[in-house]
Amino acid sequence: MNSKPADKSAAPSDPPDPPACAIFGRDLSAAGFQKALVLLVLLGLGLRLAFFVEHAHSPSFGVPTLDQKYYDTVAKMLLAGEDLHELHGFRPLLYPMFLAAMYQLGGAWGVDLALFVQHLMGIATGVIVALMGARLFRHRLSGVIGGALFMLAPLPLFFEGELLIEPGYVFLIFLGLWLHLRTAETTGWKSAALWLLCGGLTVLASQARANILVFLAVYPLFAAWRWWPARKLSAGLPLLGLAGALGMMIPWGIINLKQADEFHLVTNAGGVNFYLGNRHTADGMFGQDVVTALSDLSLSNQSAAVSASTGRYEDLVEVWARAVYSADLRAQGRAPETDPKAISQYWTHRTLAEIQADPATWLRLLAKKSWLMVWHREVPNNKDFAFVLGEYFWLRVLPVRWIVLLLLAPAGIWAATRFRPRDGLFIVLAYAGLYSAGNVAFFICDRYRYPVWPALAILAGGGLLAGIEMLRRRRWRGVAGLAAGMALMAALSLPNWFGVQLPNFAQDYFFRSSASYARGHFAEALRDVDRSLTLDALNASAVEHRGNILFALNRLPEARDAFVRTLNLIPGNSGVWNNLGVTEERLGATNDALAAFQRATECRPPNPLAFLGMAFIQIRAGQLDAATATLDRLAALQPNPSPAALAVRAIVERRRGHSPQADQLEQRVRARDAGVMDWAIDRVTKP
Repeated sequence: MNSKPADKSAAPSDPPDPPACAIFGRDLSAAGFQKALVLLVLLGLGLRLAFFVEHAHSPSFGVPTLDQKYYDTVAKMLLAGEDLHELHGFRPLLYPMFLAAMYQLGGAWGVDLALFVQHLMGIATGVIVALMGARLFRHRLSGVIGGALFMLAPLPLFFEGELLIEPGYVFLIFLGLWLHLRTAETTGWKSAALWLLCGGLTVLASQARANILVFLAVYPLFAAWRWWPARKLSAGLPLLGLAGALGMMIPWGIINLKQADEFHLVTNAGGVNFYLGNRHTADGMFGQDVVTALSDLSLSNQSAAVSASTGRYEDLVEVWARAVYSADLRAQGRAPETDPKAISQYWTHRTLAEIQADPATWLRLLAKKSWLMVWHREVPNNKDFAFVLGEYFWLRVLPVRWIVLLLLAPAGIWAATRFRPRDGLFIVLAYAGLYSAGNVAFFICDRYRYPVWPALAILAGGGLLAGIEMLRRRRWRGVAGLAAGMALMAALSLPNWFGVQLPNFAQDYFFRSSASYARGHFAEALRDVDRSLTLDALNASAVEHRGNILFALNRLPEARDAFVRTLNLIPGNSGVWNNLGVTEERLGATNDALAAFQRATECRPPNPLAFLGMAFIQIRAGQLDAATATLDRLAALQPNPSPAALAVRAIVERRRGHSPQADQLEQRVRARDAGVMDWAIDRVTKP
C-alpha cells in the first residue's frame, strides 16, 4: 500500500509522488491490516453489545414514536398483505420492507432483531470506512484509524438503536462509495460493468431516502474530471452510472405501484419538506418552525396521528400537506389529485413563490443552514441527542464527536492531494459536498447530517496520522498549516454565529413518558410528563397524555381535569372528547359521558371509539334503536367495519332476540380477534 503504479496521464515534468510512509509514518502489512480489521469489528461489536444491553433496559427501547411508528405501521401492513395505497406513496418502501423481514424472522422478538441487525450494519459501515481510507491514502493504518473514529462516535451508535432508516441507508451509501473507489481504478469492459452497478447501488439507497439522488451528479462531473487532462473517449465511462441508476429505478417504480396509483421511479415528500425548510418563517431546522407550521392543523383536529377510517398511524406532515393542498385547490375551484407527485409539485411551486417574494431573507436563511451543517451542536429532529447523552453511559463516554472529525478533515484532504490520480478524493469530496448541499436545500438536523459522518471519518483518519507524523518529524511549516486549518474549522463550528436557540427537553421527556406508559410503568410516565409540562405547559399532547396516565392510575377526577384542560387548548380534538367521555362514564356521570361522546362524533374528523362509547351507554339503557343508529353512523365512516364495531352490533342483535344474525357477526369477530368480542361483552355490562 506504500507504493502505486506510475500515473501514465501525469506530465513528464510532474514530480513523483512521495511514499505514503513519508506522510503518515510506518504502515501495516497486508496480514497486519487483516488482523486490524478483525480487531475493528470486535471493537464495534463490543461497544454495540454494551449499548444494546443498556438500551434494552430503557423504557424507550423498541417503542416506536413519530417516524418510527410510521415505518412500524407500514411493515406490519406489508406482513398482513394489506392495501398500501392508503400510504399515498409518501415515503419509499425499502426500510419498511427490511422491518417486515425482521418481524417475520424474529416473531415476538422482531423489533429486537431489527435493532441488532442495524448495529451490525453500523459495524460494517466502520469496516468500509477503513477500506476506503486505506485505498484513498494508500496507507492501511490510516484507513484503520478512520474506521476506529467512526466506531467510537456516539451519534451513529444512537441511530443504530432506533427504528429509523439511517443505519441501513448509510451502509448502502458507503458500500456504493467503496465500489466507486474500486471502479475508478479499473479499465475496459469491467469498468463499464462496475459503473452500471455503482449507479444501481446509488438508486437502491434512494429507496430508503431520496436525498442521495443528488449524488447522481457525480457521474457527469467525474467524467468531465477525467476527460479534461486526457481528452479520451474512455473518460466517459462513468456516465454509465446514470444508465445503471435508471435500470434500478424501473423495477422499483413497479414496486412503488403498491402504494401509488401511478408509476413513480422514486417516492418522496420532497415538495413539502422543501417548503418547510425554505418558507419565509423557516429557521433552518426541523424545530419550532415546523411545529408552528403544523399548529393550525393540530387545532383544527386534522392532525390526528391515527386515521379515523383505518385506525392506523399516519404521518403528521403528510396529513397536513394533503389537507392544505386539497383545501387550496378547492378554493380555486379545482379538483385536488391523489397523486403524491402532484402534491409534491404544489409545495415546490409554493416554496419558489415565497423565495421569489423575498430573496434576501432566503439567502440569509441559506447562509444559516450552510453554517448549521458544520456547527458543533447536534440539531434535534425527533429526539434531542443532548438529552440522549444524559440517558446512556456508553454514549457519554465515546469520545468522537462531530467537531473532532471536522477539525481533522482538512489535514486528511491535504494528505490525499499528495497522491495521483486523485480520483478517490474527488469521489469522497463530491459525495460530502453534494450531500451537504442537498441538506442545505431542505433543513438541517442530526439525522440528515449523519450520512456525512463516515466521509469525515475517512478524511480524519488520514489527517490524524499525517499530523502526528509532522510533529514527530518536526515539520513545523506543515504543522502550522494544519493548525491553521483546524483553527478555521473551529472558528466556523464552535461559536453560535446565528444565535440559534435549540428547544428544551420538553419533547424528550414527553417521548420517554409515552414509552413508559406503553410499557405499563405509569409512575415513571407521570414523573416524566410532569417534567415535560414544567418546561412547556401549553403542550396539549402532553396534557392529554397526563390525563391518560392518571386514568390508568385510577385517579379519575384528576384525569377529568387534565382532559378538560386539554380541550381548553384544542377544543375540537375528537380523541380528547372521547377520553373525557370514558372518564365521565367511569365516574358514573352518564349524561356527561354521553354528551362528551356526542361531541367527539361531531368533530372533524370524528373519533370512531366515541361511537362505540355512545352505543355501550345506549345498550345498557335499553335504547337499542338509538344504539343501532349510532352504529350506522359509524359504518358510514368505516366502509370496512372494525372488529369492535361488529362486536357491538352483535350484542345489539342478540338483545333484540336475533340470535342467527348475532351468531354470524360474533363468528366474524372471533375469527379476526377473539379478544375484541370478550372486551365488548365485558364493556356492555359495566363501564
